[in-house]
Amino acid sequence: MIRTLILCVLATSTGLSGPAVPGKLLFEDDFSRSEMGPKWKVGKGSFEVKDGVVTVAENPDDKHGAYAYVQPKFTFKDIIVEYFARLDGSRACHLMVNDSNYKEAHAGHILRASLLMGKVDLADYKFGAMKNDYFDKMKDPATPDEEKKKLRESIKEKGAVFKTQADLSQWHKVRVEILGDEMFVSLDDAPAAHLKSAGLDHETKNSVGFEVGGKSSLLKAIKIWEAAPAADADARREAFLAALRK
Repeated sequence: MIRTLILCVLATSTGLSGPAVPGKLLFEDDFSRSEMGPKWKVGKGSFEVKDGVVTVAENPDDKHGAYAYVQPKFTFKDIIVEYFARLDGSRACHLMVNDSNYKEAHAGHILRASLLMGKVDLADYKFGAMKNDYFDKMKDPATPDEEKKKLRESIKEKGAVFKTQADLSQWHKVRVEILGDEMFVSLDDAPAAHLKSAGLDHETKNSVGFEVGGKSSLLKAIKIWEAAPAADADARREAFLAALRK
């Protein structure tokens, strides 16, 4: 009875969204300026900064999502990323975590946490869709459709998709906790998605950024901390997963 009561309290307590607690602040940006630099390196797409909000949109001619990464890079393993996001016609807004020195996955991609209308989509990219042999075969027009189907089946466990009732065309607080081989995503301090996969436990991640596909997504108030397990991490994890099962 006492254990059940503790889990219920944890599941409904503000700020107790997952088992990680923040340590050293690694990065923050309130976008109180008119351009992305010097805190971000923009790759492709349009990034407009105004009144503390950055509007990100894909350029159709790029044939690639708009993306930008925090600069300078810093090395980390477990982190908490907290930000506010709103989809404004875009297909998706992806939080991307990479290791630019890792050569066994396309572009060093390690993981992503994505917001799409009606769902939250998580992926282990290290051992999933960006693993070199998988990525190359899927991009090769000579790979038979049947083989591609088998390849897609082979990485199903490297991702997870959760439906959400949140209206993602409105502002929401997003919290992504990466702790060991698990990722916990909360929307407005409520459990929203979870993935357990070996690639998330990559030791030397060094790059955090966002990618947006389609019209635009809005972002503001981004913070990144080192993460460590809470003293009651096991109970918080259990409460988080129990809330997802409801």
